[in-house]
Amino acid sequence: MSDSETVAEIPPQEVQEEGSSSRKSITLSALVLLGLLGGVVGMFVAMSGKPGKALADASVDASASQWISRGTADAGTPIVSPDPEPTVPEDLDEGDPGPPDARILRGEVKSGVPVIRNLTGLGISASDAQLLINALDGLFDFRRARPGHKFEIHMDKTTGRPVSFRYEASVTDIYLVRKRNDAFHGKKIHVPTVKKTRLFAGTIARSLYAAMADLGARPTLTGKIADVLSTQVNFYKEQRPGDTFRVMVEEESLDGNFLSYGPVLALEYNGVKSGKKRFFRFAASPDANPIYYDSKGVSVPRSAILIPLHYTRISSPFGMRFHPVLKRKKLHNGTDFAAPNGTPVWACAAGKIICASKRGANGNLVSIDHWEGLTSHYAHLSRFGPGIKTGVEVKQRRVIGYVGSTGRSTGPHLHWGLKKNGKFLDPLKYKIRPGRPVARKHRAALMDIIRDRSKRLDNKHIRPASEPLAKVPETNDGALGVEDDF
Repeated sequence: MSDSETVAEIPPQEVQEEGSSSRKSITLSALVLLGLLGGVVGMFVAMSGKPGKALADASVDASASQWISRGTADAGTPIVSPDPEPTVPEDLDEGDPGPPDARILRGEVKSGVPVIRNLTGLGISASDAQLLINALDGLFDFRRARPGHKFEIHMDKTTGRPVSFRYEASVTDIYLVRKRNDAFHGKKIHVPTVKKTRLFAGTIARSLYAAMADLGARPTLTGKIADVLSTQVNFYKEQRPGDTFRVMVEEESLDGNFLSYGPVLALEYNGVKSGKKRFFRFAASPDANPIYYDSKGVSVPRSAILIPLHYTRISSPFGMRFHPVLKRKKLHNGTDFAAPNGTPVWACAAGKIICASKRGANGNLVSIDHWEGLTSHYAHLSRFGPGIKTGVEVKQRRVIGYVGSTGRSTGPHLHWGLKKNGKFLDPLKYKIRPGRPVARKHRAALMDIIRDRSKRLDNKHIRPASEPLAKVPETNDGALGVEDDF
């Protein structure tokens, strides 16, 4: 044998000079060599279509006798069949997106453009795009695709066709597709996050929004607090400098980076005008909708409709006001909510879009018919939500647009109007449902939560205001919008 064929070195003392012994040694060596070569061939056959990483893993997981038997088909020698291809390959993970030499195409979902057109816009065929989408059937409904969702496609440089697809519905929900044996397989990857409870406590100098920002909280948390207190504290008339608050909330992060706030778990507001109030979130069962209760176990009164955004403050309430342009008193036929430009605005209740267009002083306006004579109106939007147009039916909380300052407006805000049988109403006072005591069978569990969270609120020190307390304004100089009748 040549050096390249030698698979094992035989010590000199074991070499036999007799011809028969030499022939036996040669025969034995040949058999060993054939067995090993057969094992290598079998290994490549069994691992056909698998990436190099899987090949290396398989050689460790299987015993040597299994690999040799796969390559030897002598009579009487059993053949060990390769493991069947799993429906979802085990090596389909976030860290293995595709072949290292693949050409990568990156893009993101565009507003008003179907996902398949976003994919074909990168240069792949419609049939290949449909195969990628079909691979995620049952895992992700592409009707829920939103503008800004990012994706990437790995293309085989030889065939020019996709071999993998990655779609990011969020930073925590990622969908992967890989090609295996001429078929595409999909899988959802949920990136684990960290959730923890945080407490904020402070003193209002100018507004709740400013006080929360001073504590390092994001604006969305102020909106959540306002949602809980919407029927309990009139933030336009009752909020006063010197009011204090405590809030317990769930916070979600990824790799130490803030992602979002979860629900407000407990809340205290102690106001000069409104008095001291505490509310606690409680769900009677895992499937029940959580409800906020006061310290006595009575639910917070709720409106039949939702406040349509997370706002920073009410800049102008419903009712008579001094018109900043006409210089006379005039009915303000809605409520103005100040909020950053681009803040999502959602439908306060389910209904049908009856207007989605520019309307004079109202700027970009969306109007919704909720049937039984009730309509809602959303003015000064910077733009409309995806798919929002006249005739479209929407569910409650469907995003219909984004805060802006279009039309006759002096700053970004939402003007929200409500009409019942053609007459304007105060949206914040529409059909307030009174609170009810918790069911007797759940009272003990609720009171345990109230005691525990009350103790944690009590132990949280209230931070003094970091600036001098502002004076209470005597007039409504903060009005942002001047709307015509809808």
